[in-house]
Amino acid sequence: MSIQLRLNLAIGLLSGLGLACMIAFILIDAKPRMDVENASTMLLTETLIHSSLLPLKDSNDPRAALLRLVGELKNLRHASVSLASQKGTGDDSDHDDIEQTWLSRWRDLRLVPLKMPVEVRGELIDTIVITPKPSDEFGELLEAIFQIFQWGVIISAVTLALTYFIINRSLSPVRALRDAMRRMAAGEFDLRVPERGPPEIKSICGSLNALAAALQKARQDNQRLTGNMILIQDQERRDIARELHDELGPYLFSIRTDGTLVARELEKSGPDIGRVRGLNGQILSHVDLLQQTNRRVLERLTPPGLSELGLSGALRAMVEMWRRNNSAVNIEFSIDGSVDTLDETTKLTVYRIVQEGLTNAFRHSGGSLIAVNVSLQRDTAPGVNGKPMQDMVNVSVRDNGRGRKDSSSDGFGLKAMRERVSALAGSLSISLPSGGGTDLRVSLPGAFRSG
Repeated sequence: MSIQLRLNLAIGLLSGLGLACMIAFILIDAKPRMDVENASTMLLTETLIHSSLLPLKDSNDPRAALLRLVGELKNLRHASVSLASQKGTGDDSDHDDIEQTWLSRWRDLRLVPLKMPVEVRGELIDTIVITPKPSDEFGELLEAIFQIFQWGVIISAVTLALTYFIINRSLSPVRALRDAMRRMAAGEFDLRVPERGPPEIKSICGSLNALAAALQKARQDNQRLTGNMILIQDQERRDIARELHDELGPYLFSIRTDGTLVARELEKSGPDIGRVRGLNGQILSHVDLLQQTNRRVLERLTPPGLSELGLSGALRAMVEMWRRNNSAVNIEFSIDGSVDTLDETTKLTVYRIVQEGLTNAFRHSGGSLIAVNVSLQRDTAPGVNGKPMQDMVNVSVRDNGRGRKDSSSDGFGLKAMRERVSALAGSLSISLPSGGGTDLRVSLPGAFRSG
């Protein structure tokens, strides 16, 4: 059952209940009111008859005058005047008896007639009988009830019509919200609901529009993220293909050439052993260069020792390699917390961030000091609803070099780093401290290995 139908039914029931209560109150109050009305009418009629009987004393025919008086009083409301000698004759008398019988049963009315003997010059002419006539009062009561019922129905109908119109207009934004939610469930996040209706509905419409905008932005970010990830993967593949072609190709060609020369020399009847040994040395040298190139390619694909040494050991090994190859630069390295308990995705992301940060520092900063810090912040303090706050992994790579020249554009490495951090719901910031240099800071949610 819809809200509109429920409200209309509730208003209709309340209107009907109010109308029934009013009619019931009128019926409850009818008996004492009719008793008072009958007593007043009887008293007034008795007084009227007393004053009308005075001329009978001077009348030549008192009975005829009495009959005329009773005939004139037949049209009185709320009381019936008759003569005792005529009581029980005629259709009107039968009708009055029947009427008084069922009226007296309704609300337990006591219809006691008043008898007035009429004497003229000491002779009893007849007896006037004054009987209460509640039918007139009852007719007025029914007329009042009918009018109340009629006007009650009219007012209730008008109220229901106005209520239906008002509720229909008030609920039209709710229907718009329902349709908008269905479209959002189908993936249409560019829609906006008109903010109209009552203040509460306007607030809900505004919140739904904000949700739609947030979902639209999230989808656009996801599309951009997916596009950048595909671009990064393609770029990495092209770089690896170029490196394999540029470095492995010449070595393989040289090995093939030297191997061919060795075979030809050994086919001679008197081979030159010295030359063979020289060619063999060149082949071994090229093989060693091939192994170094292969190791570099593998390091780009998978960090060496990350699975065997853990994140802390792999980071220390990488820092030591940079120290050996760049002894003029001082590298300060520190780890706080059990970072080896992180899951594989988070560990690989932290390793790549430090790797890219060191590469950019050595390549662009020209500084003499690089400080690297990786810390695991485990927060056990109660958060929302009593649950502990999210653990965070913080990475910092800071140098004292010349800083970034153009802070508005990112290179390929920084773009890849931002996409990695965004994929893990982290944050990345690059600032230029007042003392010089560049400060790279990354915060990632701490995800740990299961078991």
